[in-house]
Amino acid sequence: MVQHIHAPHIPKFMQALVLHDTEKKADVKDHPVPELQDNDILVKVAYVAQNPTDWKHVEFWGKPKATDGCDFSGKVVALGKNLKDDSWQIGDLAAGIVHGGQFPDRGAFAEFLRVPSDAAWKVPTSSSKVTLREAPVYGIGFGTACQALYQRLDVPYPPAKISGEEEWFLVYGGSTSVGLFAVQLAKLAGYKVIATCSPRNFDLVKEYGADVCVDYHDSIKAIREIRTATDFNLRRGLDTISEKLSLRICLESFSDNDRNGDRKIQILLLAPEESKMLASQRGIQLETNWVYTCISDTFHFVDDITVEGIPSDREFYAKLSKDTPTFIEEYGIRPNPIKDMHGGLKGIFEGFELMKQGKVSASKLVYKVADV
Repeated sequence: MVQHIHAPHIPKFMQALVLHDTEKKADVKDHPVPELQDNDILVKVAYVAQNPTDWKHVEFWGKPKATDGCDFSGKVVALGKNLKDDSWQIGDLAAGIVHGGQFPDRGAFAEFLRVPSDAAWKVPTSSSKVTLREAPVYGIGFGTACQALYQRLDVPYPPAKISGEEEWFLVYGGSTSVGLFAVQLAKLAGYKVIATCSPRNFDLVKEYGADVCVDYHDSIKAIREIRTATDFNLRRGLDTISEKLSLRICLESFSDNDRNGDRKIQILLLAPEESKMLASQRGIQLETNWVYTCISDTFHFVDDITVEGIPSDREFYAKLSKDTPTFIEEYGIRPNPIKDMHGGLKGIFEGFELMKQGKVSASKLVYKVADV
């Protein structure tokens, strides 16, 4: 039976972290509970996790009156009338990502959110491997790492593994949220993994699966150490930082031997022109990764950049959503270390400041929104 959004237990208004009409600021304020589309489920939010993209949407990329936030977990309280994944039931525990900061009726930093039925995953109620508190950590970071490796870098999708000779995979920024997931996924596929990070995070990144960790602060030394460790035979990599210096280290660390154009580096967001030139000179493919193409139609990243949703990305993320419990329970993919934050939705502003000041490292900020 179709569940109607304005059932007695669902209010018409909620608290949400909403961008201002004009200023690049946001407030927690009363906001309409989103109306369901046919393929949506309505989730009462229990926990949210914070990403750098959240504060950057408030200050740089976001749209007026948009609800911010991407990563969530909670309980399903209403169903659309024509779900692509019709296995959802009222009371199921759900987690996933939405494109926060762009739309008034989407965004995770709220008491309720709507998400397509095929773009969320069911949190197993009997699982000892993941809790509702941990579930939102498998959000933007996990989705980005999976999209980069499986869709863009041709890493075998599990349970498949690479075959043949020993291969290395570079994760630049191994202690970031994306990096910690990428390390695990590359290792799962059979790669030897080399990661860059600060020395204080070497033990953590190795605990998550890296075979070798390299300090990135001295770029010349880092390039030399990566070349030596990989026998100058590196052909795949993910740069989670994607700045001029990080890309130079990645590009200069790659093998000179081009086997049928198989050297690829995946980056997040946009590459500096200097990096594009160096990649072209070295004959290395440099590709951009936008996880939002998995969950959005057309959106405007900044004033002069419009990004189209990609149907194949949507299909991939629908499959990944169904498979996420398997990644956790069977393949042992772990969440980032969690730092519990206080204050609910209003506490998120403290997290914004911590991120802007560079005080969040090797951990994911998680906020409890409500009991569900």
